[in-house]
Amino acid sequence: MSKTLTRAELSNAVYREIGLSLSESTNLVDAVLEEISSALAEGNSVKLSSFGTFKLRRKKERIG
Repeated sequence: MSKTLTRAELSNAVYREIGLSLSESTNLVDAVLEEISSALAEGNSVKLSSFGTFKLRRKKERIG
């Protein structure tokens, strides 16, 4: 089973790898995720080199 990566784990990784304070690392991660979300909401796709491309897809409703 795959593990989910959380914002806190991303912030800790930035803190360890780059050396920003934990608060600055959290702010940086939040800002990047907000930019990605905003671009997707505007209908744009987002490409992160060597990682992946993200875009919104329209799917039919499912019965829950």
